[in-house]
Amino acid sequence: MNTHSLTGRITRLQDHLSSQYVDFDRETTTDRLQSLYSDFSKLKILNPYGYDANVNYWRAVILDCNLHGYLTTKDYSCFIDKDELADLFYRPQKGKPLSLNHVIEDMTEKTHDLITQKDYEKRYPIQASNPSSSKLTWLQWIYYTPYHWLIPETSAHLYIVLPTVQEYAKIIIQQHYSKPLCSSLDNLFTFLEFREEYGTIPCHQETIVQLSDLDIWVVLRYLHHCYGVAIADAFKTFGAATSSSTAIKFPDRNEAVQVIARITDNDKAIINLKTACSTLHKQVDELQLKSEEFLKLTREYSEKNQKPQAVYMLRKKKQIEEILDRRLKTLETMETILLKIETSQNDLQVVEAFNMGANTLRSLLSDKGTVEQTMDKLQDTLEDQKQVEEAMTIGNEEISNQTIGMTNEELENELDSMITADKRPPSRRETLTQPIDTESELLRLQTVLSSLNHPPSSAYQRRTKTKELA
Repeated sequence: MNTHSLTGRITRLQDHLSSQYVDFDRETTTDRLQSLYSDFSKLKILNPYGYDANVNYWRAVILDCNLHGYLTTKDYSCFIDKDELADLFYRPQKGKPLSLNHVIEDMTEKTHDLITQKDYEKRYPIQASNPSSSKLTWLQWIYYTPYHWLIPETSAHLYIVLPTVQEYAKIIIQQHYSKPLCSSLDNLFTFLEFREEYGTIPCHQETIVQLSDLDIWVVLRYLHHCYGVAIADAFKTFGAATSSSTAIKFPDRNEAVQVIARITDNDKAIINLKTACSTLHKQVDELQLKSEEFLKLTREYSEKNQKPQAVYMLRKKKQIEEILDRRLKTLETMETILLKIETSQNDLQVVEAFNMGANTLRSLLSDKGTVEQTMDKLQDTLEDQKQVEEAMTIGNEEISNQTIGMTNEELENELDSMITADKRPPSRRETLTQPIDTESELLRLQTVLSSLNHPPSSAYQRRTKTKELA
């Protein structure tokens, strides 16, 4: 994303601006855009409100575009380059904005959104997590100053965008703790594992920002200072780069803010094992490629009837296969050790949970007299409750009888009389008429309607005969 040419970066930025901001539409030029691209530095005295409005507008645009990966340097995503900032906002018919230097000055001195790398490292230092650091001489201490040689120094015209770093750190924390942590080692990473897991940040419109190693170190400093992520330098293993031996550990899920994670010697040993396994995997892949290459050459020489060369290549292939076999056995041993360490730590957590539960249960049941006393109190309470229920039942019956003025026996006799009366057959006067035959009634109604629409033919014939006689 950051390796595009300047022209490509300008195009991407202008596309984003035109889709998100009305004032940056490609087809029209608003009065607001005219003011933003003009030299509005004089407004600081003549119209402070207008000056602050333009500065705040540019500040919002710069922070938004940098956060979503549209306004970065060529190599780094968390930085902006003061010298090329105006070039990136170039518009064909408008030119470059003339007052961005005042915006940068405001963002560095007033809002502190932009900060140089040197000031950033002073504000967010990485504390050395080395148990033996107190025993080092002053020369060794200078040499072992944590990660100074890992982080390259940038030019003075490059600024770290602090709100972007804060947002990226928040995204990484949310991603890490949203995953189900199934093992005690899920919080422990090498630098390469951390880069592979969190080196890409999801951003606007399904785009992603690719973090460089320097970006990751910048974010790690903030994670260490504000979220308690521990960083330590483990012992360098064979074939591993310096950054590969760096141990990174997230705090436990409930300690993300309050407590800084602590990297123990066991954690460093695990990091070294992981690094060694990663190195062995690379060596195995390289040896496999060499073995296939020698096999291919053996067949080619054999087809050309060059037997000595074919035998030589076959011998080289056998040597490579022996080395490959030893590397695979070593890799299997190391991965088995890692698996056993992970399993043992998980088992220890289970045992600790069992111990905690057993201690809690033992403390609850340790005083036998207290348990018996509690059961006696419970029995007394149940008896009191039973007496209260009986008293309420008797009282309710008395109140009911007084209200009605009749006993239960009289009420039952009246109920029997009502039931007997309901069972008597109804009298003739109360007998309902026979149900109406719906079909017969409809036929009768249809006949009447037909007679109204079509008069009888006999009547029509009588009227005709009368006319003829007349």
